[in-house]
Amino acid sequence: YETIRNQVNPHFLFNSLNTLSSLINGNQIAENFIQQLSSIYRYVLENHNVETVSLESEMKFVEDYFSLQKIRNEEKVILDIRPFDIKNYRILPVSLQTLVENALKHNSATRDKPLRISIFQEDDFIVVKNNLQKKLNIEDSPGTGLNNLAERLKLITNKELKVTDTTEDFIVKIPLIRD
Repeated sequence: YETIRNQVNPHFLFNSLNTLSSLINGNQIAENFIQQLSSIYRYVLENHNVETVSLESEMKFVEDYFSLQKIRNEEKVILDIRPFDIKNYRILPVSLQTLVENALKHNSATRDKPLRISIFQEDDFIVVKNNLQKKLNIEDSPGTGLNNLAERLKLITNKELKVTDTTEDFIVKIPLIRD
């Protein structure tokens, strides 16, 4: 029953997204949004039971995720991905997206003061860094996403997530896994 249910739900969602896309025919922004949402959901489904993915596929995933956020937030958020070697590394699936989402959730962003998120390599780590512009109305977060990521990383790789919280930046370093 569970296997059938898991097969039906994604099928229904993808059919619904295709139907929605045909209904909004002509609105290129909306069609692009639906295509990227479909791609993101497919990535999550395909990788929810795997321990690691190629850094290359994870980078593509986080770029797709961010492009959805960019549609919503326009010039209020900026993603800066500095060039680095993505061919010989693996990483936990959805780890970079978790950190980008964390930055978006906990920080304010305006056109005058955009939220800047950088992703770059430093030795054998991928670094996700954002400027701090903490939201005033957000309740104290239990840090569930970050804690879950740290725990998954420890269980799968026996390595530690490195978190640095300064007055100006929030920086997380994820150890890379060599192929």
